[in-house]
Amino acid sequence: MKNKIPSNWKNCATCSRWCGWKNPDAFCNFVEYDMNEKARCAGGGFNNAKMNGQQSCSKWTQQFFRK
Repeated sequence: MKNKIPSNWKNCATCSRWCGWKNPDAFCNFVEYDMNEKARCAGGGFNNAKMNGQQSCSKWTQQFFRK
């Protein structure tokens, strides 16, 4: 199931450290991701753990910036 959230929300789906599928819109205002996917955290607060896109942590790093 796909979901869209603003690109500046501090969730795994918008973090550069989350290795899951994510797709920003043309202006990087929103990011689409699969709510059911669990993907590896690469260096964040849950390093190497499989996280879903709705999680968050204190090491969030924004990946997509609004144009």
